[in-house]
Amino acid sequence: MDKLEKVELIRQKTGVSYDDAKVALEACNDDVLDAIIWLERLGKATAQTATYTTTATVEPGPVSPEMAQAQTAYAQSAKQGKFSEKMHEILDYLRKLCRKGLDTTFVAERNGERIVALPILFVILGIFLWGATIWLLIIGLFFNLRYHIEGVSRVTVDINQMMDKAGEVAESIKNDVTKDKEN
Repeated sequence: MDKLEKVELIRQKTGVSYDDAKVALEACNDDVLDAIIWLERLGKATAQTATYTTTATVEPGPVSPEMAQAQTAYAQSAKQGKFSEKMHEILDYLRKLCRKGLDTTFVAERNGERIVALPILFVILGIFLWGATIWLLIIGLFFNLRYHIEGVSRVTVDINQMMDKAGEVAESIKNDVTKDKEN
């Protein structure tokens, strides 16, 4: 907004002359709002009366660069707000998942005696980070290790039954191999 536009705006808002509007603007370092307030304090500004009309409103003019910047900044902050909300939701879900992983226990037993009890999260991480973990669990089946899961919530798919069947299969394979050696 150039100086003439600012002077005109001050004049329209306060009802003062161009000269008074220019003096006020210069006295307030080209700040329109401060100039209007300055004129009001001096008693030079006239009170504006409210008007009401039933005619159609005029379409707004072009958006000033300052307004365009403000709208852009607002849109970006709104996007950041949505992004941060999604990140909080994801982090909450991961926190709950980790809590379940620590509350649920993977148990290895041999002949009814508990050998190892670890949070299931450690076993899952072991499988993903060290590939030999799954092979050690399978080999353990041939040495009469049996696995099951204990936890505070019911497992949707009954994994314990599947692990019992895997143990039975390992036992039958072991029996078949030992029978062949005896013959």
